[in-house]
Amino acid sequence: MKVPLGQLFWAFLQVGLVAFGGGGNAQLYQALVLRRAWMAEREFLETTALCRILPGPVFANTAAHLGMRLGGVVGGALALLGVLTPGALLMLLLSFAYFRFGAVPGSLAESALNGVAAAAIGLILATMLRQAPIALDSRKAVLLALGVFVTYGLLHWPLLLVLLMFVPVGMALYWQEAAETWPGSEVEPRG
Repeated sequence: MKVPLGQLFWAFLQVGLVAFGGGGNAQLYQALVLRRAWMAEREFLETTALCRILPGPVFANTAAHLGMRLGGVVGGALALLGVLTPGALLMLLLSFAYFRFGAVPGSLAESALNGVAAAAIGLILATMLRQAPIALDSRKAVLLALGVFVTYGLLHWPLLLVLLMFVPVGMALYWQEAAETWPGSEVEPRG
């Protein structure tokens, strides 16, 4: 779907204005999939999965990729500008205030930021619970997710090692399935 560039920039700017504390991808999901129906849930989920394994900030990667998907190269640049500008300006202002006036432990500002962080975790959790049935639609998907959860979440293996182990496994498990559904592709059976 091709989205007019003005609408695309406005949508990503709105997300940039409210995406606090790590809830950016959840806000993108709300704005693009649920509110505007610019893409299917599966398409969004695949995009975020790709952007999570790339180097760099996931939120910025996701915005640029989604913007490019919806509006070409210019759309990608506008999406990135839209999501990053509000936070960057706010960070500059807060940094100025912090360095000018100093941080005070136990202050109202510190308490407010703790509240924002808790709300962001709730937003991420709600989005994860909504997307889990779509992403974990087979035994192999559940086993992959559990493998990553155990090695990264519980055993605290380095992220790069976990990705180097599980990305090829995931690709191998889904390669045949993807090739069979790709238009015009012929997969030679092994034998």
